Amino acid sequence: MNRIRSCFITIVIIIFLSSLVFLCVALPGNQNGSALGIFSPARNYLFLGVDDRDGAEFKGRTDTMLVLHVAGFGRKDSLISIPRDIRVHLEGQGYQKINAAYVFGGKEMAENEVYDLTGIRVHRTMVINFEGFKRIIDILGGVTIEVTEPMHDPLSGANFDPGVYHMDGEQALAFSRSRATARADLDRVERQQELLTELIRQKVGLSAITRLPRVLAVLEEETLSNLTMLDYASLGFFMLFSFRGMNRLTIPTEGANIDGISYLIADPDQTREYLSMYMEID
Repeated sequence: MNRIRSCFITIVIIIFLSSLVFLCVALPGNQNGSALGIFSPARNYLFLGVDDRDGAEFKGRTDTMLVLHVAGFGRKDSLISIPRDIRVHLEGQGYQKINAAYVFGGKEMAENEVYDLTGIRVHRTMVINFEGFKRIIDILGGVTIEVTEPMHDPLSGANFDPGVYHMDGEQALAFSRSRATARADLDRVERQQELLTELIRQKVGLSAITRLPRVLAVLEEETLSNLTMLDYASLGFFMLFSFRGMNRLTIPTEGANIDGISYLIADPDQTREYLSMYMEID
């Protein structure tokens, strides 16, 4: 059944992409906007990377929180990082870091906290664990990343001197999770954006369709998701054509130490004002 489903999705995506390639070339005036936005209203996808070392249990804290805003016609798409150390008040739990929302209330609480902070209403959510992240990168043949400063971090497993590395899944995970640099979590979210951008730039293309069934098999095993087949096709088109011009954003924060705990403080009003320069929000 999984093989049949993967093959069907592959065919759907090939047809979808082929049609959109033609339309993208044929329709003028979209060089600065979202290629996908011609065909659909704005959509917001929340991606949660779960700190889960026990397999596909999906019970850990969210080590990564990314929102992909696929814009409407005439506007750029945006990739928004939400630092995991942002201080929020969780219903029934008091003040916590935002990465605890998924632990206490699942994806619904995580989506609600994203909305309360940013005004971004999430339409679809994917939760992926560490193993799935590593397997997908290995299937795609690794990713080449330039490391610009020493990273020797026993906690994440990162062990890099400055230089260019072709990273496998294990190394890429360590690179993206390390906080052992001057700005800690803020540096990490920038590395996560860089890694994702480079992975798409280097690996996603029409030739990657042959690997799609294996990627989809990993997504079946290592994620929790309410994405539809149309969502997958839309995201595939985004990766092929739209990501190069997207905005890469990080929620503005200030550091604080409260009751001996290090937090990042984000003001919801300032956050919404900042994001409103790039998208329409509630």
